[in-house]
Amino acid sequence: MATNDRRVRISVHVGEYAIPPLKDMLVLGRNSPIGCIAMRRAIELLVKTPFEHIELDDEVISDILVRQPILRRLSREELIDFVVARMKPMMGPDEVLHAVVDVNVFLSSDH
Repeated sequence: MATNDRRVRISVHVGEYAIPPLKDMLVLGRNSPIGCIAMRRAIELLVKTPFEHIELDDEVISDILVRQPILRRLSREELIDFVVARMKPMMGPDEVLHAVVDVNVFLSSDH
């Protein structure tokens, strides 16, 4: 008679769910499952900090939603250039990427 020696091991990492689930920036693919207008409405309901909408004319990326305070440290053009050069190569047009943005600005004075 054969015995079944089947074992199942389940490992789960449990952490607190972050509200809101969005921190700094979303990059929406041209064919993403949620459109920019719907995402902007959801963000407005979940996040107190206002987000800036940047629309792109690109074959992969359609929109960038970024917290307004980030654009006080970084120009729109610098952000777009970074997203297109660094994030676009690793995403498909059907994806939505969430990004935590760390911008360091170094200031000096010549007094």
